[in-house]
Amino acid sequence: MGLDDAIGTDVAWATANTSTVIDRVLARQPSVAEHLAEAHRQTWQALDPILLELVRLRVAMLLGCEAELAERTPAAVDAGLDEAMVAALPSWPTSPLYGPRERACLAFVEQWVIDVASLSDDDASAVSEVLGPDGLATFAAALLVIEQRQRLRLAWQQLFGKENAS
Repeated sequence: MGLDDAIGTDVAWATANTSTVIDRVLARQPSVAEHLAEAHRQTWQALDPILLELVRLRVAMLLGCEAELAERTPAAVDAGLDEAMVAALPSWPTSPLYGPRERACLAFVEQWVIDVASLSDDDASAVSEVLGPDGLATFAAALLVIEQRQRLRLAWQQLFGKENAS
């Protein structure tokens, strides 16, 4: 059995949702896949799903993860996700649709994704002010799960995607 057989090259890399990609790539590592799935489930139960959806989409924008941008998380939709906020996401610092909570969290997200080592005390304090000290820790853990799922997907797409293997 070759590498292609092991990772499931039948994945529709450009359109499959990230959970499907993870499941296919880790088909021979079910316990790893289940741990990642459980972390993802817990993330969406830990904080406001609308805030997390904005975070997920902003991470996707920053990383260039088109498949993530094309979908919406059901928990966020069920909670009343406003597509106008999604459309205004590239201009979150100035858009009147975003309040202090979203701005603090999205500023933290951008710094995290671009250069995590440069996160400042001010970045953390701003999130702590709007989510509380425990909320900051929960937010950082949720952001880690969201970001790493997308980075895994993009890395696997580069490594295993037929369209990139030429």
